Formats: sequence, structure tokens, C-alpha cells
Amino acid sequence: MAWHSTKLCGASACSATPIFFILFPGYSPSKEIEQYAAKVGKTVEAGNLTLISMGQGQEGPAEAVLDKYICEGGWVFLDNVHLMQGWIPRLERKLEVAAETAHPGFRCFFSAEPINGAPQAKIVPESILQTCIKISNEPPSDMKSNMRRAFAAFQPEAEERLSTVAKRYAYKSILFGLCFYHSLLLGRKKFGTGIGTGSGSGMGFCRNYSFNMGDLTTCGDVLINYLEVYKHIPWDDLRYMFGEVFYGGHITDNMDRRCCTTYLQVLIRSEILPTGELGDLSTWSTPKLELAPGFKAPLPTSFDALLQYIETSLPPESPIVYGMHPNAELSLLTSLGETLFRTITEVSGGGTGASGSNSAGEAAVRSALKEYLERLPELFVMLDIESRIKEKTPFVVVALQEATRMNALLEEMRRSMEELQLGLDGALNMSDKMEALARGIATNTVPALWMSVMSTRIQEVFSLSAWYHDVLKRYEQLAAWTSGSLTTPNSVWLSGLFNPKAFLTAVMQTYARANKLPLDVMMFITEVTSKTVEQLTEPAPFGTYIHGLVLEGARWDKEEGVLKDSLPNELHQALPVIQVKPVTTEQYSLEGYYVCPVYTNMQRANVYSPAVSSFTLRTADAPHKWVLASVALLLQDDLAS
Repeated sequence: MAWHSTKLCGASACSATPIFFILFPGYSPSKEIEQYAAKVGKTVEAGNLTLISMGQGQEGPAEAVLDKYICEGGWVFLDNVHLMQGWIPRLERKLEVAAETAHPGFRCFFSAEPINGAPQAKIVPESILQTCIKISNEPPSDMKSNMRRAFAAFQPEAEERLSTVAKRYAYKSILFGLCFYHSLLLGRKKFGTGIGTGSGSGMGFCRNYSFNMGDLTTCGDVLINYLEVYKHIPWDDLRYMFGEVFYGGHITDNMDRRCCTTYLQVLIRSEILPTGELGDLSTWSTPKLELAPGFKAPLPTSFDALLQYIETSLPPESPIVYGMHPNAELSLLTSLGETLFRTITEVSGGGTGASGSNSAGEAAVRSALKEYLERLPELFVMLDIESRIKEKTPFVVVALQEATRMNALLEEMRRSMEELQLGLDGALNMSDKMEALARGIATNTVPALWMSVMSTRIQEVFSLSAWYHDVLKRYEQLAAWTSGSLTTPNSVWLSGLFNPKAFLTAVMQTYARANKLPLDVMMFITEVTSKTVEQLTEPAPFGTYIHGLVLEGARWDKEEGVLKDSLPNELHQALPVIQVKPVTTEQYSLEGYYVCPVYTNMQRANVYSPAVSSFTLRTADAPHKWVLASVALLLQDDLAS
């Protein structure tokens, strides 16, 4: 419930019931708490209200205030307790004491937000969650609500700062586009911000950004200043200030930045103004610019007219409004469904105690453990492989690195499973790591111990059974690659490499060495062929062939050889073999290409998994169409697992 329901909060809260604010980017409840507390006679000046922003060194002051107010009465607000995870158990104990002995006038408010990069982390203890009142003030996710909220932040009197009628009309037109831009960025988040437990969690943005009303109002002030100072509207300067300085100041991912600046290139341009003489309404006709399909930019006659335009003309909420394909809605619903069922599995205690009992859960773990051990291949004999090397080319180095990493993974998997087997048999005491492995096997989720060996930065989205099959396929490719004289396969399964970046670099290194060129002038382009892996009988005549990637957000038209809109209900499309062609920076041209990011999985470039690379895909449409549609290539087809 929202904090504006102050009467309800006041009636429900008591000395034994704390109030927990769930924070969202750009929101802090401290001002609302101060205002509400003042209405009931609690102020900082009177000594019966204390606001503490938690952080290093604040444990002592927080405990002292809690002890004082529990005895004497008073209100305390502990902001950002998620920064003090080691101290939260002491807060839990203090609140347990307060529930039994606190002064009737004692109230405890505290706030926390999901940890960036670990939204499922259990920050607040269950006992507190069960007794507290939970309050959230999440911004709306639909376009109309965000547009209302954005436009309401500006008063009509602001345009009086402009000296001419024409500038005032320009201000209203561009301000409407700016509010639309702000609403797009907020609404796009619902399609995922790169963190999640299910699929489809990166189509909105790769990471979560705290775009807020302060960004919007500051941009509004900058707009007025620029319009007043310059004779002609400085469109490039406005786009730079909005996209790179204010909103761009939050952004850390290059592809997210590209998306935000592309919105501005589409929205903030001269076509948003009415055609005709800007200072003479009688010459006006409707602006040429469409802010969204079927949604023309409005005539900026007055603030009231613009508000009315929002209410009557805004198109229905759909991914199309954001420049995305309708299939994005399916990705969103898939992600929400997977998160829901995963949560149900977790809270229902799907794991096994693995305590030596003959329970059905332990029997299932024993059976799966036996199967996994039997299917686990033997380690590569590195001395044997190295003895067959005739020339240590860049591709041979990649093969050796991959085989070494595969050995490390297989060795840890075998060691941990044999250790768990001894624990289940009672020969060893069950450790936390053994319990975690048993829990992963029981719930068909990849154990963190195994994932840490494969990569410390990828949050696995495959089930354990699919992941195990993936590991065996990786082994098969490496076994073929490292046999004989370590000849590179005709086409390399890029998804099956621990470090696909190293292989792509090896393509450029090989060309650079052959042509005596420095590596820093090398780049590569990619061309999608019409061939399948089975149709290849020889290596690529130039560069190398790769396969195993899937396309998300669009489809590949095999007949025309260009990107096209996705077919309904087709979320992913497996691409044919791709040819990677090394070129120099002078030869590198993007004319007719879309620069497509390549990610490990549908969570894209979150804090766990960086972008793998960028490939070039031919397009007959303007590249900005695919930028806004969030088109990307994925190494893992999450939906096929």
C-alpha cells in the first residue's frame, strides 16, 4: 500500500509492529515520515523523532536510539538497512524485545531495497517480515500513468520565463516529447532490467536505473534556458544534455545508453513542432512526427490541451508503444511465470535434508547423483594434447585454454559428487556445500559451486538437467577439436566455449599475423549464411564459421538475407551458420548493417554476465528500429531448456 494512506498506517501500527518501506530507485520515504510525524507531535527538535541513514559506523547510534525510545517512547526511522546486513540480526533482537516491553509511544520505521545484482537475496529476517507492515511506493509501469505524473510536474507559469510566443509554443511541444521520453524509460523497465530468476529479464534494459522526476524537471529547466539563449533551437545540444548528461548519468551499459539516445534521436527533433509559422496559430497544421505508431505529436496550444491529449489520444498500452514487438509481452509473462513457480518451489522446501534417512527426497538425490557420476566424462590428458601440437596458433591456444577449464569443471563436479555420496552413506558429516549440492540436485537447479568454476559472472538460467547436457556437448566439441593435430572444426559452436571472446579475438589475431598487421587495427564483421552445420564440408575460405546462436526481438529472413519483424509467438529463432570475417578499421563499414549485441542468455549484460561481443546483421530498415526493439543474439536458448 502507498504511504499516503497515513491514517490506515497510524491505526495499524503499534509499538510491537514496525513499518517496513520497500525502496525503489529514486524514492525515499524520509520526508513523508517527517511530515506525518509532525502532525502527531513527533519532531527532531522535540527529541522524540530520529532519522538515521544506515551505513558504516551507524550501528552504535541506531542501537542507542532504539534502547532509548523502547523505554521512553519515540519514533525512529532507519533508512537503507540493506547496507548493514551483518547488523540486521541485532535489529531483529531489539524488535523482539520491543514487542514485549516497549513504551506504547514507540514506533520503528525502516527501509531496504533489493541488492543490485542479487534481487532474490534474503535481507530482512522472516520474523520481522511476519510482524511488520510492508509499504511500497513503486512508480507506475503503464504509459498513461507515467505521462500524467510527468506532465503534472510542470506548471504553466514556467513558460513565462521565455521572451517570445514562438519560444513558448516550442517549449510546450518539446516538453511533451521530453515527458514521453521519460515515460518510455520508466515503462520499458517492466520488460526486464537484466536481473531475474527467469527468462526474458533483459529486454527492457540490461540493468536497473534510477530515472526519477528530478531528472525530468532538471531537463525541463535546461530546455527553457536553451530556448531563451539561442535564436534557433539547438536540437543536438538538447539531445546531448538530456541523453548523455542527465538521464545518461545513470547509465552504465553501452547498449542501454544506445537505446536511450536512440529514443531522443527519434523524438526530440524539429518534426515535433507544428508545421507553419510557430508564432502564428492560424498557420499551423499537425506535426509530422509520430511519437509512437498512430500517435502524432500534439499541437501545443495550451497545457490543458496537452493534458487532455494524454487522456484521449494516447494509444493502448502495448510493447509497440515502446518500439518493441508484441512478442515482448510473451517474454514478460514467461519471466513472471518462471519467477512465480521458482519462488513456490523455494518456499515449499523442495530440497532434501540428506540426513541419511530413507525419505523419497533422498532416494531421488541418490538416483540422480548416480546417473550424473556415470555420465561424467574423463579428464583431458593435457600432456598428450600438447605433445601433438605442431604450431601454437591462436586457435590452438584457445583449444588448450578451453580444455584446461573443462578439466577444472569436471574435476570439481566429480570431487563434490563423490563427497556427497560419502555424506549420504554416513561416511562423512554433511557440510554446507554438500547440503547445497544435494538441494540443487533435488530441485534441478545448477549448484553455485559448479557455476563458480564455469564462470563467476553468469547467473545460470538453465535447469540442472539442461545444463549438464550442455556441459557434455561442450566436452564433445573439445574432444573433437583436441584430437589429432588440433585442427579447428569447420564451424565452431560458439555457445559451447567458456570464453567465446577469446575465440573471436583469435580470428583477428590469425589474420593480423598472416598479413603482418597490428592487432589494434583489426575488427570483424559477420555475415549470416544460408548453410547449416551439416552442409559444411570445409572451413570458411576467409575468417571462420560459427553456429549455435539464436535471435531475439526479430527474425532472420533467409530468402532476402536481412532482419525482419518476428512472427507472432516466435520468441527465438535459431540462426544458420555465421561467417566471421576479419577486417581492418579502414575496411569496417556499417552501411546497411545493424550492430547487434551478443549476450550469454536472456538476462543479457547484467552484473553477472557482460556482453560477449557485437555482430553485424544486414537490415533493409533503419537500424534504430532494431535498437528500440531490443534485438540481440543469445548464446543460450533459455526457452529451449
